[in-house]
Amino acid sequence: MHDLNDFPAQALPDGLRHARHIEAALSGGLDSVVLLHLLARLAGRLNIKLTAVHVHHGLQDEADGWLEFCRDYCARLAVPLRWQKVDVVSDGLGIEAAARQARYRVFGETEADVLAAAHHADDQVETFMLAALRGGGLRALSAMPAVRPLNRRTLLWRPLLPYGRAELEAYAERHKLAFVCDPSNESGDYLRNWLRNDGLPQWRARLPQLDQHILSGIGLLQDELAVLEETAAADEAAVQSGGLFDAARWRTLPPARRRQVLRRLLAGHGVSAGKAALHDFERILMNLGQGGAEWKFPQQTVHAAAGRLYFLPPDWQAQCRAAPQTGRLKELGGGWQLRRAAYGLPDAALEQTVRIRTAESGDLLHTSGGRKKPKQILQEAGVPPFARPLWPIVADAENRCLAVAGIRADSRMAVADGLLPCWEPLMRFVPPR
Repeated sequence: MHDLNDFPAQALPDGLRHARHIEAALSGGLDSVVLLHLLARLAGRLNIKLTAVHVHHGLQDEADGWLEFCRDYCARLAVPLRWQKVDVVSDGLGIEAAARQARYRVFGETEADVLAAAHHADDQVETFMLAALRGGGLRALSAMPAVRPLNRRTLLWRPLLPYGRAELEAYAERHKLAFVCDPSNESGDYLRNWLRNDGLPQWRARLPQLDQHILSGIGLLQDELAVLEETAAADEAAVQSGGLFDAARWRTLPPARRRQVLRRLLAGHGVSAGKAALHDFERILMNLGQGGAEWKFPQQTVHAAAGRLYFLPPDWQAQCRAAPQTGRLKELGGGWQLRRAAYGLPDAALEQTVRIRTAESGDLLHTSGGRKKPKQILQEAGVPPFARPLWPIVADAENRCLAVAGIRADSRMAVADGLLPCWEPLMRFVPPR
């Protein structure tokens, strides 16, 4: 363990030196009270803006009092406090997991560069043991990293991981820091509490160096996980084609690396898949060929089509649908762009009145291979079936097809180096040639 007196000297690892705003998670308990006190001492010396955030879960009768405690504590430290009350809905999760999910949603709304959390060495040991008891793999057994992304703009930092609870208690006593106590921490209903209050004390009595051995092992596991992540990142990049997952390339990987790529790919889109779901995902992709499949997750729907994967949020159709409109071609706005293509509409068409709509039953487009329906043109271009019904058609004032947006212009009007109207929200569904 380290000495908390060294905290200011050890704080701000290299990856956080750029930080100008740190927000500390403040529950009012011992750990978070000590952390905010330490950061308040550090902030002035390093010229860092410091704020705090408190999440009111509403699960305890004392919750209103904890909020008032945090307000008073922050006022005494001259630290601005952001707080939010949340509704904890288990929705199939345990109450602890649901509360954590709600808490981290609030944390993710921070405007800070860094969100500091007060997890300490005892928490790290408990997290490892819980992972082992629940059959966790390398990621779970690696417990909590000191720094990880919270979202795209904010890092989550756990500066107290080198310190044990005893060091925090001694620090609080030395600085006469008051804190609140959550009675649920004494409840034996939760496995973590049983570990903390019953299981680990017995093991420590038998193995006095237990914590040091576990923390040392976690350090080794985190190194191995870093190597695994580097390999998986390289594999993920290698199976991309034109920015899309290419199943043919992915199938060339050994089985374990295939699963790591899928896990990384899903996690990158906010999808959490258990072991069974991941194996099912792999099995279908291995046997799919060029066919289609669909997986529905709470956060995303995943479509497979022609060996590619597409991750779609619940509102993707609303985001991608082009509104019907009539006006001059050059005045199309919003998500419309006019791109130069090998063959496209002549510049004179810029002044022409056009209609934007989806395909109709009688639509035909002249091509060098004869007249074709928009559906056939989209199919030949590799556009996945789920996106085709939304695809906009550019028609003239008499409602005749001039172009299938972003794909092809009518050959009777097409000229070399011509203009092709493109509806940008759907262009990601056009595979590269």
